[in-house]
Amino acid sequence: MNNPVVFLHGIFGSIFTPTPLGKIWSFGPAANIYAPFIEDLQKIGLVENKNLFVCYYEWWRKIPDAVDRLILAIEEAKAKTGSSKVDLVCHSMGGLLARSYLQSDKYQFDVDKLILLGTPNLGAANAYYGWEGGTVPPDDEDFVNMLFRGFLWIFSKIKGEKDAVTVIRKYIPSIKDLMPSKEYGSYLFMYPVRYEKILFKNIEYMKVINDFLNDLNEKADILYERVRSVYLFAGEGVYTNKFIQVEKSESEVVWPDGKPVGVIRDDKGDGTVLTKSALGINGEEIVLKSSHIGILKDSVSYLGEILGIREKPSISFLEKAISYLSIITDKKIVVLDRSKKIKTYDVFGKYNWHVCFEPEGVYKISIKEPGMSEFYIETNKKNVEKKFKSFRLSRGAEFTLEVDEEGNFKMRDG
Repeated sequence: MNNPVVFLHGIFGSIFTPTPLGKIWSFGPAANIYAPFIEDLQKIGLVENKNLFVCYYEWWRKIPDAVDRLILAIEEAKAKTGSSKVDLVCHSMGGLLARSYLQSDKYQFDVDKLILLGTPNLGAANAYYGWEGGTVPPDDEDFVNMLFRGFLWIFSKIKGEKDAVTVIRKYIPSIKDLMPSKEYGSYLFMYPVRYEKILFKNIEYMKVINDFLNDLNEKADILYERVRSVYLFAGEGVYTNKFIQVEKSESEVVWPDGKPVGVIRDDKGDGTVLTKSALGINGEEIVLKSSHIGILKDSVSYLGEILGIREKPSISFLEKAISYLSIITDKKIVVLDRSKKIKTYDVFGKYNWHVCFEPEGVYKISIKEPGMSEFYIETNKKNVEKKFKSFRLSRGAEFTLEVDEEGNFKMRDG
């Protein structure tokens, strides 16, 4: 291989911790998705910070507004390797960030190969639920929805907003950039009272339109002129939300284009992105029987050939995970039981996020300081937001969380 590789994660894929010397970035809870992929890339010959570089970026901003972070990552890769060009490997929304750079006036003609893994080039119907209604899509991958709900809770606390729609539209505008483009086609429909046939709402006359992706696809010829090779990896065999049945909303703010009451799915997709969306631009096509997360592992052997290296990758443990425990707390709360393989992440220097993939058991939560403390608990079965007050000023307070094998849980004092 001649070029260093820069990897771009998808939405919810990174966090930072502020320090006196600047921000320290990491995958955070999304490490459960991306750390095994980085390990697999290293097993086939890439070495992180030598010829493999990770581009962490502000995934919550409008996609074009995060381009400067990618430019910095590319500049670092070129400086450390002496190469004039890099190859980009992008998962999901990371591919749209790469395209935004490549098709912009900021492009430095320093990308050789563009490799997109499950990128929604035509958008994804799932984004409709988040942007128009402030909720998660039905039957999406549990872990992806966990990240969505967790970050939504954190942003609401940091920004002091209670309404989910307000939080998303003010502080996570990238979700709008993932909505279906006009090339995706009309995807909202309803059953009218006077007729027996389905009526689709013309996507070009919706109240919310994805101008970013419409413009990006309209100018896709710029991409083909500027990159030598484009590789499109798409997943299929997993039922994916394709069309959304809606009814008229009573609000002009929430669900302005219609409130979802049903969904039609297609197995030509990875559970998040339809195959046709991932293959929505020109490039060499590789279709895998993979989920949106699984496409990372399943693509590695192909990446070895594309990049000039090869070795069979290991299996990511996340593929085997059937349940999880997620606890987001403020700085006053400590999870005492460390025997359950809990991983803890510092999010934005303000909240602790504890994640465990073997949740069955008993956990003790200790409030070490007096006063009110808040935390958010979620498993694959349910979620709850709690406030606890410490009455014993010197000793704090303790609470016990009991989780069963199905992900159900209950709390009790002591």
